[in-house]
Amino acid sequence: MQPIDLPYESREIILAEADQSIQYFLKIKGLPREIFIIKSDQFAPPVGFFQGSQGECKRSDYIILAKIKSKKIAIFLELKLGNPDNQDIIKQLKGGFCLFKYLQKLGQIFWQNPNFLNGYQIQFVVIKNIPRQGILNKRSSQFKRENLITSIEIDRHDLEEIPHYYLSVKHQQEIYFRAFLEKP
Repeated sequence: MQPIDLPYESREIILAEADQSIQYFLKIKGLPREIFIIKSDQFAPPVGFFQGSQGECKRSDYIILAKIKSKKIAIFLELKLGNPDNQDIIKQLKGGFCLFKYLQKLGQIFWQNPNFLNGYQIQFVVIKNIPRQGILNKRSSQFKRENLITSIEIDRHDLEEIPHYYLSVKHQQEIYFRAFLEKP
């Protein structure tokens, strides 16, 4: 498993995504000192094993593992150029969570580490309508904060490990890490 390296002593990172050959970026500032970022959608989906009809082959774009003081947080992050259907986003976030649980079991069983990836608070976050570099939006750029960060309910099917909501953030190219920690 290869983490995404941060520049030496950096407290920010730029995450890149592509949507049909259109690249877009998100800069995250104010990162905690103890952080590990996984590009989770690069893990091969289990399409030979599952059909994908329920979204079980989807993945979130990133899994960010952070430790802030004594608190461990796993953020499942999805980046979107537009404002797509929430059900598809939820499938991607849940798929990222399944990958996390798979990695957890690998560490516990094969590395004989019973506490591997234990004790993480799970947070789902989606950044929607990410502005593209060099494209000017001629519409009004005055956004109200309550319209930029909202909570979207998730049907958890009585699974306590899955969060009740995901945090939806809109129209951001740069964001501070602490915004991911807001309570829905």
